[in-house]
Amino acid sequence: MLKALLILCGSLLLCEAGLVKIPLIKFVEEKNLSHELQKLQIKFNITDIATIPPKYHYLDFSFYGKIAIGKPPQDFLVLFDTGSHLLWVPLKPCTQDNETCRRHHQYNPEKSQTYKPNGAPFFMIYESGYLSGHLVEDTVSLAGKEVRNVTFGVATDRPDDTFRYAPYDGVMGMSFFNSSLHYAQPVFYGLMKQHKLKENVFSFYYLRNGSTRLGGELTLGGVNPDHFEGQLHYVDISRKFYWQFEMKSAHVNKRQVCRKCQVIADTGCNGIGLPRDDYQRVNRAIGATIDPETFQYVVDCGKIDQLPEVTFKIGDGVFTLSGQDYIKHLNKRCVSGFHNIGSAKFWILGDLFIGKYYTVFDFDKSRVGFAKTKENIPITI
Repeated sequence: MLKALLILCGSLLLCEAGLVKIPLIKFVEEKNLSHELQKLQIKFNITDIATIPPKYHYLDFSFYGKIAIGKPPQDFLVLFDTGSHLLWVPLKPCTQDNETCRRHHQYNPEKSQTYKPNGAPFFMIYESGYLSGHLVEDTVSLAGKEVRNVTFGVATDRPDDTFRYAPYDGVMGMSFFNSSLHYAQPVFYGLMKQHKLKENVFSFYYLRNGSTRLGGELTLGGVNPDHFEGQLHYVDISRKFYWQFEMKSAHVNKRQVCRKCQVIADTGCNGIGLPRDDYQRVNRAIGATIDPETFQYVVDCGKIDQLPEVTFKIGDGVFTLSGQDYIKHLNKRCVSGFHNIGSAKFWILGDLFIGKYYTVFDFDKSRVGFAKTKENIPITI
């Protein structure tokens, strides 16, 4: 099934009028809430975070796209993650007892004419263990756009609990680069340095509604006006490490729950992460109460349509989420999608927000933009 999806995805790759369009495949995945929070804790170096019983799971959408590495090309399905920097994929061959590796596509350097050794080690921490391996160099292709001499990670060890049944093979980081902290420049930096795009901009369209497996589009080189309505509202980056900016305010009805908050736009986050005090403030304002069994804020499933809107003032734009947007279903409970990220000093706007608002990441002008997503608009073929 995954092989067929990769072939389908590859057949739809387009490059028109300077835009490179990568279709995204939508998966409905069972998420472990405890693991998802631990991922955010590790990725953003949060010193403490809420403890959630690990048995509680929920269903949510995830979005992945195809890239190719080497010549001749080797195909991989990856998570495009604006909250991390490194591209990594599994290395071939797998060991006999490594079921996690064998379930995914693996990079074979011996079959690539453009492979170059590097050898420097890398490791990344996940909630269930370490992901480790070493760095190599090769050509990476994004919808036919070749980026030469990309340094990326090939993983030899991956934590089974995190990746055994994951539909994606690896992760392609799309954050800013910090030479003192990061292993290698993100692939997008290669696109910029090698002048592959008209504009050094990329944008995400997530189609959360509908039954199609085609779940949206990553556009490189600009924006695709077919996927949003109205104007784009931009806000300047406040810290060039993550895609971080200042949000003017957030309200539930007329109650202010945030003023001049720092926010990170993160395509690798499923919900919306809030510092502990804001987490409590927002959830109480929407009328949620603590479930003594899960320690999560829950609402009456029959009253989701009656929940108040949450309004975000970003730049010169106003953006709202309804109860249908911010409530998740967990073990027959209706759980708030606003998650507790402990001692963090910022909010995280993940897929719950990006799914409703077309999101633009502009390297040239160091800004992020948002506009209302057009719903159920088919991918142009």
